[in-house]
Amino acid sequence: MKQTLQLLLFCILLFGCQEIDDNERPEVIIESPLQGEIITTDSNLRLAATLTDNSGLIQYKITINGIDSLNDVGADSTFSIIYIDGVPDKAETFYLDQLIELSDTTFNGYYELTLSAVDVEGNESIRDTVLFQIKNSIDSEPPIIDTGGPTADTLGFGQGFVLSGTVTDSQSLIFSDIFIGRSNFSDTIRFVTFPWVGNNVIDYDSQFSWYHQVDSTWSQGKYHIYYTAWDNYSGVSKSIPFYVKY
Repeated sequence: MKQTLQLLLFCILLFGCQEIDDNERPEVIIESPLQGEIITTDSNLRLAATLTDNSGLIQYKITINGIDSLNDVGADSTFSIIYIDGVPDKAETFYLDQLIELSDTTFNGYYELTLSAVDVEGNESIRDTVLFQIKNSIDSEPPIIDTGGPTADTLGFGQGFVLSGTVTDSQSLIFSDIFIGRSNFSDTIRFVTFPWVGNNVIDYDSQFSWYHQVDSTWSQGKYHIYYTAWDNYSGVSKSIPFYVKY
C-alpha cells in the first residue's frame, strides 16, 4: 500500500511539473478608427484597441502606410510610421488608447493602419487592419483637371489634335505637367512642365497653339495624353487614351 501511494505521488509530481506549450496567438481588435472613417488633421488620429492573450502580452506594433493604389500620383507624399512599445506587467488584457498627431503637412489620401501583438511565449497575433482616409484641414480638395484631347479614339496618318481645357485648384495649385506618348511611357511625343502657376489656374486653351499631328515618327499602338497636377496636399492625374493606326 505504501509503495502504491509513493508511486501515485511520484506520477502527480512528474506530470504536474511538466510545462504546457502555449501556441495560442494573442487577439487584437481595433475599435478606432473605424473602417472607411475620414480623419481630419486638426483632430489627429485616435487609435483605440483591445489586446488579449492567455499567457500575457509583452509588446505591440503599430504600422501606418499610405495605400499607393488609391492615392494616385500623390502616393509618394503620403506618410508612414512604425511604432513598437511594450505592454506593462505582461498583462493578459491591455486596452490601448493612443492619440497619433497628424502634422499640417500631412497629404490627403487613403491610409492603412495595422496593429499586431506578441505574447510572452513569442506568439504573434493575426494582424488587425483598418482602411481609413485622411483629409488635411487646411486644404482637403485636390486640383481639378478639366481637359480634352483627340475627338476620335483612333487617329490615322495626318490626323491630330490640340490640347484644351484647364487645371484649377481652390487655393494652392503649385505644379502641373503633360506627357503625350505611348501608354507604357516607352516613347515620348511631347513632355511639358508648368512649375510656375498664377491664380491657381492653368489654361491650356490660351497657352498652346501646337497641333499634334500623326506622322511617320509615330509608331502604331496605344497612346495617351497624361496630365498631373499638384497642390500642397494632393496630387492627381488624368489620362486620355487613343490609338494610332495607319
